[in-house]
Amino acid sequence: PKMSLNRLPIDIILIRHGESEGNLAQERSEKGDNSDWTDTFKERHNSKYRLTEKGRIQAKIAGKWLKENINGGVFDRHYCSEYIRAMETAALLDLPQAKWITEFYLRERDKGVLSSVSKTDRNIYFKDEGKRREHDAFYWTPSGGESIATSCLRVDRILSQLQDTCSGFSVILVCHATIMTTIRIRLERIQQVDFSDAVRDKKQTMNNCQIWHYSRRNPVTGHIHHSPCWKRTVCPWYSDVATEWQEVNSHYRTSSDLLESANTIAQLVRNHKDEIPDTPDDN
Repeated sequence: PKMSLNRLPIDIILIRHGESEGNLAQERSEKGDNSDWTDTFKERHNSKYRLTEKGRIQAKIAGKWLKENINGGVFDRHYCSEYIRAMETAALLDLPQAKWITEFYLRERDKGVLSSVSKTDRNIYFKDEGKRREHDAFYWTPSGGESIATSCLRVDRILSQLQDTCSGFSVILVCHATIMTTIRIRLERIQQVDFSDAVRDKKQTMNNCQIWHYSRRNPVTGHIHHSPCWKRTVCPWYSDVATEWQEVNSHYRTSSDLLESANTIAQLVRNHKDEIPDTPDDN
């Protein structure tokens, strides 16, 4: 089905799962500590990572914030990824009247050969993957996995579903960092050329249990717009990450804008003089 931003829910709340076993093990591996990467842990599929003790506390803090700041924590529809860490987070939010729908399309991006591999081993055995990623992170596909671009196609199915079944509702989705990023790409119409800048912006980060709130309701006038035109973000357990309501940029581009983007890339292959046709101005 064709995805449209019209008739989406009035409020879409995205929340990343709390710190997982995988998050903690990778953080330690990056610092040279690979003690968590036992044979048993390596054999566990990343969909089965549990939350850590810290992750469970993060989820409870996030649930408290939702109940204090968004309609008492009451939502019309509740979705979560079917990965264990997302389901555990959703449960620990302890939202009133919550009836969760586990959604296959909200699963984390498939990292292929890099899944369930420590940062240390990635740097040793999969250097070529890192080099390919440097060429273009948006279109890079880990061997056997998904690119960010491909994940966006999955997200379009979710947004089409919300449009068809949740128009005018308030909806919460508990999922993963990359999937939240792809939802943001589609809702905000972020272009490929702007992607790297957007993800590097510290204000656009995706901490564990970070909340992104998109709304069709003007936070000042209360007017309901045809598409989500306002956004805010908060990480309830980490007060340094929070923004007030911001208007979502349209990202429409003029012809001059398109040419400006094109001209940021050096032309490496050129025609010989006898290969160049006359331009319309030459006739």
